[in-house]
Amino acid sequence: MTIWFPFSATILKEGNSYVSICPEADVICKAETVEKALEKLKEEVEKFLGEELPQGFSKIVFY
Repeated sequence: MTIWFPFSATILKEGNSYVSICPEADVICKAETVEKALEKLKEEVEKFLGEELPQGFSKIVFY
């Protein structure tokens, strides 16, 4: 059985970096590009869950 979790991602520009936040898992990551910030966030959320996020994020918001 596959369980789908509706995780969201918020991306904030902070100087020359991007901060990605997943409030549902209380995970925050920082990277040099938007793509890398999302990738790192996905990896950390998967570690938090102990399984892969097959659907990715249900919502991505940029600030």
